[in-house]
Amino acid sequence: MSRSISRSDDLANPAEPFWPQPVCSPRRVSLKPYPNVPQNALDAAILAEMRKNQIVGISTAFIRNSQVVWAKGYGWEDLEDSRPADHNTVYRIASISKTITATALMQLWELGLFRLDDDISHYLGYQVRNPFYPSDKITFRMLLTHTSSILDTGGYASSLSSSCPPLLREILLPGCVANSNLTWGTYRPGTQFNYSNFGAGIIGALVEVLSGQPFDLYTSEHIFRPLGMDASYAAADLVHYQKIAVLYETSANGSFNPSFDFYSEGQRPPRRASKLPLGNYYIGPAGAVRSSVLDLAKFMIAHINDGVYNGVRILRKDTVDLMQQIQWSGFGLEGFYKQMGLMFHITDALAGRRLTGHAGEAYGLVSDMYFDRDERNGVIFITNGGYYQLLMSGFTNIEEFVINYIYAQFTNAKAIKNGSKLTNLQAGPFVDT
Repeated sequence: MSRSISRSDDLANPAEPFWPQPVCSPRRVSLKPYPNVPQNALDAAILAEMRKNQIVGISTAFIRNSQVVWAKGYGWEDLEDSRPADHNTVYRIASISKTITATALMQLWELGLFRLDDDISHYLGYQVRNPFYPSDKITFRMLLTHTSSILDTGGYASSLSSSCPPLLREILLPGCVANSNLTWGTYRPGTQFNYSNFGAGIIGALVEVLSGQPFDLYTSEHIFRPLGMDASYAAADLVHYQKIAVLYETSANGSFNPSFDFYSEGQRPPRRASKLPLGNYYIGPAGAVRSSVLDLAKFMIAHINDGVYNGVRILRKDTVDLMQQIQWSGFGLEGFYKQMGLMFHITDALAGRRLTGHAGEAYGLVSDMYFDRDERNGVIFITNGGYYQLLMSGFTNIEEFVINYIYAQFTNAKAIKNGSKLTNLQAGPFVDT
């Protein structure tokens, strides 16, 4: 059965700062037999679960000791063009992007450009206040923990489908055309959790103000390029754009509708340049990054490894610790969120252990990036469509099955010792194809 999105509002958040123009017409397509031939028990188990849930494609990876020890793709990255999914398939990773957005902000915090409990008004250049609590400041920490009382409704929601979105101040300042009390919760800022894509967008705007650079350029220069990632908040900037996976939503008759990133084969995705001044990149930071599991693994390893990947430091160890420590605890999004760091989700719902990272959902895609801080291992899982079932944990059945199965296999001492259980497990930094 088709699942409904409940743990985030990514469906309301477009993948670009402005809507890209479609370059081909989406139409319903049917799932075709998978191109994969099982090589071991792990392959067989994942493919069987995919068939049961009519999953289009999956790419996944497991990281241990600062290396990708296994990565593989199953199914299709594009059904119409019969492109198989593999470890190099590029996906829009949805809300995992928020951890990258937060990392960009915390790099600027390390430079002493702001304090976490500062009023963001001082940096945006105009007063930002919840109209129900006009004396209470909105802080950086509130944005990073989804406790700012800023919601995804009101002016932000209407701007998402606009060909000429308003300035950020026009949404936040009373008396402006795009301003609405619907943007604000009726509770005191800092007292309640309410998952906010708009809050993540404001972080992107603050990165621009603090750095003096466009947000996507800043993240490219200070995160993606230093880590050697082919990743971007804009699909047009990818090197391997021909590997972008089409995202699929389900239809009632068992077929699929291409919902996003359905570009003509071989054509570079178009870019629509922003004409807004710095401090207005509020659409995109919540969910726009596109990356393969292998490139995303480089970012995750940096966070596992105290801010360093392959000798390159993107954050100090104390900053990484701060971001991954509990900053909020409670009951958010029907219990999916119970503990948060600074934009990092802390959960006990997967693999029988405490994991830190983030999940994402958008346009039929489901994504996960979670790691065990103590054992310094982690898993990345992305699928571009399927007939999921949402479980009590807030994760889908396909996420729980694959992540739990992979963790059980790769943290089992006998399985690690016996290379026959997993394809060439000890053969190198990443091994499967």
